[in-house]
Parts: sequence; structure tokens; C-alpha cells
Amino acid sequence: MQTNERSLVLQNAIAITPFRRERNCSFVIESGRIAQMGRLDDIDIPPHAEWIDLSGCYVMPGFIDLHVHGGGGFDFADDRSEAIETVSRTHAEHGTTSILATLYPQAEDAFYDSIRRVREYCERSGFLKTVEGIHLEGPFLNPEVPGVLRPELMWDSDVEKFHRILECGGSWIRVMTIAPCIPRGMQLLREAALRGANGNEADRLQISVGHSRATYEQIDEAIDCGLAGVTHIYNGMPPMHHRSPGVLAASLLRDELHAEVIADGIHVHPANLQLLVKIKGCDRIVLVTDAIRAACMPEGTYEFLGQEVRVCHSQACLANAPQTLAGSTLTMDRAIRTMVQKAHVTLEQAAQMASLNAARVLSWEHRRGILGIGRDADLAVLSRDLETVMTIKAGHIIYRDMALGQEREGDSDSVKSMKEVA
Repeated sequence: MQTNERSLVLQNAIAITPFRRERNCSFVIESGRIAQMGRLDDIDIPPHAEWIDLSGCYVMPGFIDLHVHGGGGFDFADDRSEAIETVSRTHAEHGTTSILATLYPQAEDAFYDSIRRVREYCERSGFLKTVEGIHLEGPFLNPEVPGVLRPELMWDSDVEKFHRILECGGSWIRVMTIAPCIPRGMQLLREAALRGANGNEADRLQISVGHSRATYEQIDEAIDCGLAGVTHIYNGMPPMHHRSPGVLAASLLRDELHAEVIADGIHVHPANLQLLVKIKGCDRIVLVTDAIRAACMPEGTYEFLGQEVRVCHSQACLANAPQTLAGSTLTMDRAIRTMVQKAHVTLEQAAQMASLNAARVLSWEHRRGILGIGRDADLAVLSRDLETVMTIKAGHIIYRDMALGQEREGDSDSVKSMKEVA
């Protein structure tokens, strides 16, 4: 991981802003931000800068994953010192610059301990950390729609326990998945909506519906109570019925709701990805991985919530129930490839779904999710095959394919000669 403070110059890139495509684009990165951006002739190169020739690679805003449980052999719920760093590094190698560590329902004491452990990591880590908050996928979910989660570990709605959860995680809890259909579920939504009502964005809590059998009418009510998103649309909810539209129809039709989607080509058929884009629009879709510890690991047998999971051909399923998907082995760059190749969106649209839309959910859009001067230098650099070759966080290279480009320290003569060649 590179941590020096000298200026970084990226040249010969195709910038995906993500609203347009700028060819022959160069960037000057200083003090963790994009200081200059444009054609090489139009920017002033600081002395002694480090140069990297990207040879026509794509540069896009760093990916923001709102829903990820693990990777590289570890889970965010693991009580091991190396777990969070390993998961972070694993996903950084695939262009992810910001993560919400996602925790599933556990027994009460274990759940509180997991929240505190992630919070303590976030508070003690420096500006290069990629884990920047928590997504609680539960514990207030409907045990009738568990997916791979264990229904016996889902909690009954309890306002006192809800506030204890918030005390454990503080403002680091940024997203929480709740099933509004369970008894007193709407009350929890109202309690959540009141957090951050003083205008402090750091206290804002986004509530998402998931693992729910809510009716269409209940989703309408939930929106009025503060519901803002949908957790892994299509998954963890009943299929749509023509006389009983339910969560899925409401998720597609209600513009107030953004929708997470696991775009691995396994959780959701490509035709349903296309349907989602056609109905929801690219500005309301958020790509997530829902990755488990098996992500970026060899095929084999792994553990998830005390259950045996088998991974074969990138598909993770419960060993004793092979029809039940057990999270994913997805990475964000692969999600980009799925959306481009199978959902037939443009690279610009896929980049928006992988970064800007999540930045909007977290109220970060003024500094992340768009390439521009003054924005955070959180960048994903992808090859023409849409494979990650470099990841930059706060202006520092946290992952680099060593075969990428040439680098050298610039001086006035070299800068002049390079501009003449350009």
C-alpha cells in the first residue's frame, strides 16, 4: 500500500465520470482529492509528481458496496483481529473504495459484540480505511423469509433493543434492513426515521426492506414511516403474484425506493436485471455484492452463520439445501461486467450503479461518486476487459496490478516533452 504524499499524475485514461466518457484524460491528485482533470495540455503538472501511464484504461469513481459480509476467507462477524483488514483488502483489489460492513442476525450478546467491534475499527482506523460504516441486515426480519439467514436468530420487534443497537453502533450504523410486516415493525421504522431528524447527516439512518412478506399496502405505509430502500431486490421476498403484488411490485413501482441488486447472473436472471433497469431506471439501482467469506477464495466448503456452504462455479449454496443460495462470491467489478454484458447497460450506467447511487444513499454525493475537481480521489481503474488494475483511496494507491503502466518522477523538462508528444 502506497502512502506517500507527493502528487500523483494519471495520464492516458478514459474517464467515466459517470455521466459521460472523456478520452485522453489526465488527472492530478493532491492531498487526497482530484486537483486537476482534463487533457494533458490543459493541466499544470506539479514538480516531482509520480506519473502513471494508464494506457487507455478506464478510470471511474471508486465502488461503494453497501452490502458485503466478507471475503478472502473472513467474515465481518469473525472475532479475529485480521478479519476486517482482510475483507477490506480483498474487495479493494476489485475496485471497492468504501464498504458498509454487513452483519446478519445473531444471538443478542454476539450481535452487540460484532457491532462494537466494527465500530471500534472504524473509529481507530485512519483515512485510508475502506470500511466506513455498518449495514445491519436485521435482526428484525421475518423468519418466514429467511433465505440463508437463520430464522431462530431473528428478533421480535423491540424498541428498547433497537435503541441499544443504535447505542452500540452509534452513527456508524448507516443502513438497517427491517421487515415492516412483522408485529410492531412499523414502529421501528418510525423510531429509525427520527434519528437524524435534527439535520445531522452523520446520524442519518437509511431503512431498507428485506426478508419480508409485506403487502403492497404495507410498503406504502412503510414509505410514509421512512422506508427508503430495498435489500437485494428479488431475493428474500416472495415472487410477484398478479393478485397479490407484495414487496417486489412495490419495490419496482415506488420511486421513493432505491433497490440493491446482486448482479452476479446467479441471484437474478439477466432478463430480470433488464426488467429492473427498464422499470426502475439506472439512477435508482445500487449494485451490491452480498459477498461472504468465500469471495475470492478457491471452490470448496466454507462456513456461514454456523452452516456449511459449498462453492462451485462461483455459486455458494447451503450444503444441506443446495437450492438455497448462501450469499455470493461476487466482487463489484464483476457486477459491472454482468450489467454491461448481460443487462446491456452502458459502462457509464453501470458505473453510476456501482458508486454514485450508493453515495447518494449515504449523502456523500457532494464528494464521491462523480469524477471532478475537488472530489475525493477514490478511484477504480479498470482494464478494457473491465478487470480492476488499480484502486486509489484518498489519493493513495491501495491496490495495483504490477503489470500496469510506467511510472517516473516528473520534472519541468519531462513534463514539457510529454505534452509535446501528447
